[in-house]
Amino acid sequence: MPRAFFALVKLSFLEAVRRQILHVMVLLSLVVMTIAGTVSFFDLGVQVKIVKDTGMVMLLLAGSLSVVFLLSGALFHDIEQRTIYPVLARPIPRGLYLVARYTGALAAVYAGMTLMATTLIALLWVHLHYVSGLAVVAIAFTYLEVALVGALTVLLSTFFAPAMTATLTLFLYLLGSLKMGYLHHLAERNVGFARWVITTTSAALPNMEAFRFKDALVHDLTVPVSYLLLVGVYGICYSAACVALSIWSFGRREV
Repeated sequence: MPRAFFALVKLSFLEAVRRQILHVMVLLSLVVMTIAGTVSFFDLGVQVKIVKDTGMVMLLLAGSLSVVFLLSGALFHDIEQRTIYPVLARPIPRGLYLVARYTGALAAVYAGMTLMATTLIALLWVHLHYVSGLAVVAIAFTYLEVALVGALTVLLSTFFAPAMTATLTLFLYLLGSLKMGYLHHLAERNVGFARWVITTTSAALPNMEAFRFKDALVHDLTVPVSYLLLVGVYGICYSAACVALSIWSFGRREV
């Protein structure tokens, strides 16, 4: 069974690496980051802040969009093209197949993100001659946020077609990014059932803001270790819950 799992992960990885969307996102991000780091219109302090800000934004944007577009249609196309039937006839558990698809696609996205992260670190080294630990932390939690987005995409792909999966994932991603600032304020302005619905929805949505340490990196702020641990556990548990629910949903689905 482990051999079958790693074989599926390898196939999923190679399939994702061949997709042009990943190449385009990585190349575009590298170009933007390089321009931000080499074209100087400001003094050193402002230039470094621009490099940090641009680098972190492009890393998150490229990783999130890539994983959404790679995973939103993976399961659907496997079923439509009937490539899933020989695999499940081995027999290989559906859950193992789903996790392998998720792991392989995520590994491909991580490979592209690692190239971008290396570029960002190199640019910071050129300007500052050192790389702060917070930069590494910020990059690591961006990886975790992308993994959560991928897990959410896999879950929705067991219910919807690729276009709807990508749309809903990006919509939930947007709500999860805004919920701390807007949904909490909206809940305070309502009472009764409406407040309960808003509060429940806010709690169920992924808190994407928690993974973003860009502002702390740009302004050289200190982040407590206890908060980092809390966010790390939250991200891992939320991603695992999404994958578990997707396995349950896919197991009940007729293929």
